[in-house]
Amino acid sequence: MIKKNFGMVVFAALVCLLPATCFADTAGWEFSTIGTEFTNNTWNFGEVFTVNQNIMVDFLGYYNPSTGMTANHEVALYDSSGNQLADTVVTSSSLFMSTHWLYNQITPVELLAGQTYVVQGLSQTDLYAYNDNGFQTFAPITILGDTYEVSTTMDNNQGTNVGCCLQENDGFWGANFGWAPVTGTPEPGSLLMIGTGLLGLAAFARRKKNA
Repeated sequence: MIKKNFGMVVFAALVCLLPATCFADTAGWEFSTIGTEFTNNTWNFGEVFTVNQNIMVDFLGYYNPSTGMTANHEVALYDSSGNQLADTVVTSSSLFMSTHWLYNQITPVELLAGQTYVVQGLSQTDLYAYNDNGFQTFAPITILGDTYEVSTTMDNNQGTNVGCCLQENDGFWGANFGWAPVTGTPEPGSLLMIGTGLLGLAAFARRKKNA
């Protein structure tokens, strides 16, 4: 019985150390109903945005059209200097979703208050959306403008056609992300202490069993 109970304790402790397996608290933006869907090329669509408090981005996503996603969409997150912070490929098999986007979980990236970032995605052959109804950007995120160019590769085109669509509901929606507030995480020393504690429990259980 001691061995069984100890195994359950260790399993629960290890699960608590794993990354979250559910969608982040909030999407970057959403809208209630689709305005117009269209495709006339393969585009590299981006959104330039800033945050007014530190947040943790742990999902990258791409627009899931009403006809269903059929292409593979490369999505990447960049800082204002053009450094790539994260990337993924969103497909119809991606496991996480909000109302109009599918997402992949990524290694969390902290975005800093007052800094500007760009999230981009390739439309491929799928429909993209614009003139959408009930558009909402979720605090603490402010969209500064769109980027767009005909392209089949990701190249951080944040300097191309920026600000074409400053009215948010008129934007070309492709890439998105999921974020959560920054919370305290165990430092390496704390993780070592947890691991040492688990080993101690194991030794105690063995002594108890052999007593």
